[in-house]
Amino acid sequence: MAGVEGLEAGPHAIFGPVAADLEKIEAGLRRLIESDPDVVAAPMTDLFAAGGKRIRPALVLLAARCGSYDLEKLTPAAMAVELIHAATLVHDDVIDRAQVRRGRPTVAAQLGDEAAIVVGDFYFAKAYEQAAFTDSPEAVAILARAVMDICAGEVRQQAIRHRYDTDVDEYMRRIEAKTATLLAACCDIGALLGGLDRPKRSAIRAYGRLLGLAFQIADDVLDYESSEDEIGKPIGHDIAEGFATLPLMMALEDDGVGGKLWQLLETHRELTEAEAHHVVELVRASDGPTRAIERARQLASEARRELETLGDGEAQASLATLATYVVSRKL
Repeated sequence: MAGVEGLEAGPHAIFGPVAADLEKIEAGLRRLIESDPDVVAAPMTDLFAAGGKRIRPALVLLAARCGSYDLEKLTPAAMAVELIHAATLVHDDVIDRAQVRRGRPTVAAQLGDEAAIVVGDFYFAKAYEQAAFTDSPEAVAILARAVMDICAGEVRQQAIRHRYDTDVDEYMRRIEAKTATLLAACCDIGALLGGLDRPKRSAIRAYGRLLGLAFQIADDVLDYESSEDEIGKPIGHDIAEGFATLPLMMALEDDGVGGKLWQLLETHRELTEAEAHHVVELVRASDGPTRAIERARQLASEARRELETLGDGEAQASLATLATYVVSRKL
């Protein structure tokens, strides 16, 4: 995937007018977690120490920057969305039986599944507490609805494990729940707290949804095309867990490798490690990743068009650049 000028330094470099405030949010999150009981704080501190893009709190700040910007009011909201994201990662790693996250042992690998679930629950609760500090019941409700959508999507996803013939529409519904709903909520909360009017708030929420879809498709392409060192988890993780993503779906339509893939996947069973590796190699040899990333670019372009409603400004420019970044990144 081609690089984009100015993006090599990573996402923090493109958060423009809120970059300094985002660093304050980051420091505040670490202090907040350090104040918790050590049994829950220690594993979450380790997860945060492994890094992360912090796109979700950045979206809260950038959306609000398109209106009336009050960092004190926005800080608990920005913290809340990142805590929600972290808690979902902890739970996801239990569900997926993942041993590594961002190059480090997962909370579940360190503490066991039962303890990891409780750690995740603790930080879901803490996120709602932070959201309440905004003094906006609507902000809390937006966040709660997003988490409900995420949970319902996870249950639906588990119902189609090892069903490799699911179609693109089902995949899009899955990634909407998995990623897009929270990014849309981040934008909506920021717009709400920033006092944007209804048309602008609707546009920036739509932007967040499209950004999330593009982001997840690009992430699913990286699962096939990058190295384990680059993404901090095993390559081919999705297919090893029994889930077909867009690069695989596109590869199944490739005349060169589609037949071979169907022979491996038609039994609707868990693949062996060798079979999963073979699937990865076949997908890499196909036009599947290229076609998938093109779909991500189309969605990113649609996201940028939604920003036209917001007029010009540094925040709007950063949001537009972010839409380009999510489909151009290598990490």
